Amino acid sequence: MMDVERIVRIALETGAEEVAARRVESRDKQVRFSRGGMDIVNTWQTVSTGVFIATDGRTTGVEIKRGEDPKEVLEKAVRFCRRLPENRDFVGLYPGGGGSREPDPFHLEDIFDAVKEAMDAGRREGVKRISGELYLSDEKVELATNYTTREERRSFLITTVRAFNEEGTTGQASTHVADEDSYKKWGPGFVGEKAAKLASMNRSVRQGEEGNYTVLFDPLCFGALLSEVSEALSAFLVDTGMSFFIDLLGERVSTDGFTLYDDPLRPGGGARGFDDEGAPTRRNLLIEKGILKSYLHTHSTAKKFSTSTTANASGGRIMSTLLPEGWQPFLAPGRRSWEDILGDIKRGLYIANTWYTRYQDLRAGDFSTIPRDGIFLIEDGEIKEAWGGVRISENMLKLLKNVKEVSSEALPSHWWGEARRAYSPHVLVDNVKITKAR
Repeated sequence: MMDVERIVRIALETGAEEVAARRVESRDKQVRFSRGGMDIVNTWQTVSTGVFIATDGRTTGVEIKRGEDPKEVLEKAVRFCRRLPENRDFVGLYPGGGGSREPDPFHLEDIFDAVKEAMDAGRREGVKRISGELYLSDEKVELATNYTTREERRSFLITTVRAFNEEGTTGQASTHVADEDSYKKWGPGFVGEKAAKLASMNRSVRQGEEGNYTVLFDPLCFGALLSEVSEALSAFLVDTGMSFFIDLLGERVSTDGFTLYDDPLRPGGGARGFDDEGAPTRRNLLIEKGILKSYLHTHSTAKKFSTSTTANASGGRIMSTLLPEGWQPFLAPGRRSWEDILGDIKRGLYIANTWYTRYQDLRAGDFSTIPRDGIFLIEDGEIKEAWGGVRISENMLKLLKNVKEVSSEALPSHWWGEARRAYSPHVLVDNVKITKAR
């Protein structure tokens, strides 16, 4: 902790009025596998130090690289900050107080055994080949401001498996786990088996038909959409007109069965005990039974909205700005199993995964996304055939208001490069517009 405390002290001595310094020491390990064997093992050890500086109503951020003189870097940063325009959105850092709850450490005995567990689970389902990666992350995070100091360790495992049948079509699954119970339930064995089962179902794929359908979304697919919802709940994006939740606080945005939290206290890839201002995190209720209850806040956005911080300040890689960001969306489960929900569908679709979610009108919430790794036609409660070549062309608020039912178990979902780590059940949505992916 001495490094970040010393950095804060130096920055204050050079003229900064408020400072937040964060040091992240990471030890990450990646194992990639395909065609029955392990291909690549990568190990990274990195240290990054970012400093947020505020003075004279202006703000900036700077990275102190290894070997650099902190005093020299900070003096330049403070001089630069004084030449910037005033940041009227910043009213100060979180003033301290309150104890944080550090995530429990996650320890994996042998990552190579975990890889074998994923491959063996897929092979038992009879797929032609299986590939994927395991990514084990371990971070030591130290934070100091002129009001508080925090320190914790954040560790988790991401498992991604893609299985191929003899036709070359695929099934894919991906989870994040950060404790022993989650590992046993949703770890490599679960992921390998699920990916292989989807691949086994994904045969004789034909071009999908356009229309409006009842859709049962897999947790991996809906988790990606929850990531979009979480991002749009940033008070900063609301304030700057870049969210489809503007002016909807206290209004109905979904159905009674939809209750959404941001839950960084739940074990997972998004768990953390404090934000980048040093505010202790908590489970925040965002949407309760369809009613929008809260945006995500930093100390500054909370002041602007006349409320309290939700401890969602994120400084990005180098602490250049402090903006609200969701840590770990959690959609509360319902009462029935997803199998029972599927059994009641007269005609609809099961969508396993999606990517390339893009907006045509961010403010309105008009978007499209391309399903992949399993699109299945459901008739009379049974999966009849596999589809391909379709796109979901929808409005996010309309989709939320058409949520019909949520299944009884929320799974940890993670899709690389597209979405933050989330917890989502299977979600049934009526009247989803499906078009051809031209």
